[in-house]
Amino acid sequence: MSNWIHLSVNFKDYQATLLQLHNDAAQAKPAGIYKELIAYLKSIIDLLSPDLVRRYFFLFEPNPHLFLALELKDVKDIDLVKEKINQLTKPAFIGSIQTDMNTGDENNGEEAVDFFCAGARYALHRIGDSYKPGYENNDEVKLVHCLCNQLVATQGNEINFYFKCLQHRGVQIRVEKALDNVEGKEA
Repeated sequence: MSNWIHLSVNFKDYQATLLQLHNDAAQAKPAGIYKELIAYLKSIIDLLSPDLVRRYFFLFEPNPHLFLALELKDVKDIDLVKEKINQLTKPAFIGSIQTDMNTGDENNGEEAVDFFCAGARYALHRIGDSYKPGYENNDEVKLVHCLCNQLVATQGNEINFYFKCLQHRGVQIRVEKALDNVEGKEA
């Protein structure tokens, strides 16, 4: 049996909450219900780590609206984990939380899970007092740049990465022409 569980979170009003989360997260320093949600997830992680949970990450999804993946040190502690989580007061915009077992997270590979965990840790850092927005203070753009650097990505490949991200977000662009212009080629 896998040691991974998901806390599957559904919002009361998915569309309105998602819009507000995006607006609040897009601030130089996250605020509003995004900060409230991340603080709630942080309180779960702080309550369970390092005694009961080895690694964790969370992702926003259509259904459930968000899940918090937790790698338990020992699956026999599941009832204790549920009990501890139930002690916390959830934000008012959360409709329900359920625990899902056998999530398949172990199939992601150790490196990918470590990367997801690092992303979650960074999200927790962004709502803290020590976070200072700005490129020189390791904001998201700097982190993606450093990731691309470690993969020996050229400037063109790094820019292509950003364009692909935009495409996945539904922005229609002509990547080839944009890259030609960036690399100094004639259109």
